[in-house]
Formats: sequence, structure tokens, C-alpha cells
Amino acid sequence: MLKKLIRTNPFFIKLFNKEFWPMWATYLPVYPYYLYLAARARSLFFFTAANPSIETGGMLGESKIAILNMIADEYKPISLLVKPKTSLEQILEMMQQQKISFPIVVKPNIGERGLLVEKVDNKKSLAKHINENDIEYIIQPFIAYREEYAIMYYRFPNEQEGKITSICKKKFLSVLGDGKSTLKQLIWQQPRAILQWKKLQQDFTANELNEVIPNEEERELVVIGNHGRGTTFLNDNHHIDKSLELVFDKITDDMTDVYFGRYDLKCLSMAEMKKGNHIQIMEFNGVGAEPAHIYDPNYPLWKIWRDLLRQWSIMFQIGTYVHKHHNVPYMSISEKKAYWKNLKAYKAGLK
Repeated sequence: MLKKLIRTNPFFIKLFNKEFWPMWATYLPVYPYYLYLAARARSLFFFTAANPSIETGGMLGESKIAILNMIADEYKPISLLVKPKTSLEQILEMMQQQKISFPIVVKPNIGERGLLVEKVDNKKSLAKHINENDIEYIIQPFIAYREEYAIMYYRFPNEQEGKITSICKKKFLSVLGDGKSTLKQLIWQQPRAILQWKKLQQDFTANELNEVIPNEEERELVVIGNHGRGTTFLNDNHHIDKSLELVFDKITDDMTDVYFGRYDLKCLSMAEMKKGNHIQIMEFNGVGAEPAHIYDPNYPLWKIWRDLLRQWSIMFQIGTYVHKHHNVPYMSISEKKAYWKNLKAYKAGLK
């Protein structure tokens, strides 16, 4: 009975699986180290100087489309910015002009951790999605590539070549049929899927949930590669090598005054990505990004803390160098308060 409770109760699932711990627990040793670095830099926001071309360095409130516009077209999907109060007819016309057809991915221009990111399959769903919130949206074609990665990259401003510190491969939430159990029963056999139950009830009809899934058939439940949506993050750091770093050196060269962050992308395969081929970057996250491989269920806690401390050390080195040698100011406390106030109001207004 106790074993079943631990496997099916969301509280215990999160408690006994560190990948679901709250941020304050995961970052426990980072806080004193951050204060030490802040004292050395004489600024609480030294990290904001690491990417001068991105608002707040990419810590909060930055425009996704502004960052995407810095990336060469060959490495990204067509991305349409939809302004508030744009009618469905105007959006469809924009899509037609750019030869974008359904399915598409719709995401807020300002957002984080998969906030309001959805795959949209038809006009009706698109109308519902854009009408729920009067905000700027980005529309991208849904990329059919099966492999999705998060690549953490940095380069010191005085150097020509950068380093990759994290490769996370994403495995979308799915269940495997046994020829006897319904989709609902299979979901309730998997702790990760149980945490998504409320959302899955919205995404699947009652008939779909009661369908018996054939033996050995894998049924994908979520197509958005976000940890908060049930995606498993896997440590793929063994693929880090010079060939891959040279690819991201080339990609980042087009992004003026950007030195630190994470590329979220899809590709045909790791082998092709190392050749610089068949890469589609959905977005780039700056200093607010995490090395996503740390959320691998089997990654040791001491290594998680080691990697986070290393990340903050790198941000400190880049931020203070850019501040000193490029005369880029750190964000002030008053600026941070203004950004945070605006972001808080923005989130409060979202449905």
C-alpha cells in the first residue's frame, strides 16, 4: 500500500525524485557561492553583462524574437511575430505568405519554462489559443525532426572558439502498450505521466483515454520538449567534442555580443548536427538558462551542484570581463525591480 502511494501520489513522486525538487533545493550550494561572486564583482547582477545584445543578459523578460533574429536563417525555422489584437484572418494570411502550414507551434514572445507553448493543429485551435491572452506570440512551423537537444555553450569575448558544457537529449513523455491496459491505466502506471494527469485530461478525449493500446505500441503523450510537461532530460555530454563546438562557434559568430546561453533545437541526428547540417534552433536562452542535463533522473546530486557552480563561475568571468573591457554596465537594482514588476504583472494577466 505504501509503495503504491509513493508511486502514484504527486507529493511523494516529487519528494523521492530529485529532478522534480523545487529550485531552492536544487540550487542550495549555489546561493552562498553567488553572493561571494557578487561581492567580488560589486554587483548583484554581474551576470547581465555576459550578453550585451540581450535584455538583462537573458535572465528575465527578454524578447525571444529579437534573439531569433540574430541567428542565421539556415539554422532556424521561419518565426512570425503576432502582435496583440491581430485577427485570425490576418494571422492565416501571414502564414500563407511565409508558406507555413499546420501543424504549428505557438509560444509567447516573452516566456520561460514552456509557458503557454503549444502545438496547434488547425484554425479552430489557433483561434482559441490566441484569444485566451492578449499578448505577442511567435508562430513557427512544427519541426518534424525526431531528435531534440538543449546545448549549453559559452565563449570568452577575447577568444575565437567556445566550449559546450552541457548536452541534454529530450525524450518526450510516452507510454508503451501491453495489449490489455487502456491509455488511462498506462498513464497511472508511470509516475512521470501521473504528474501530467490534469493536462492530459484536457489533451485527450474520454474515448482516447479508454482505448486499449496495442502490445509494444509506443503512444506519445506530449510533443513539447519541456521538463515541466513530463519530458525526460537525458545527459548526453559524452557527445561533446571539437567538431560540435566548431558548429556552434559558427552559429554564435553571427550573434553579436552574445557569449553565454543555451540553444534549444531539433536536428535530424547527432551525426548530422556535428556536420552543421539539418539543425533547427527554436530558441536561444541567455544567462537564465540551465545546463539541462542535470535533470537526468540518474545524474548524481554532487555532480548537479558541481556543474551549477561551474556555470556561475563562467558567467562571473564573462560578465566581469565584458564589464571591464567593453564598458558594459551591470543591471542596477532599480532596473531589476522595474523588469520584475513588469514581468510579474505580465504573468498575472495570463490564463
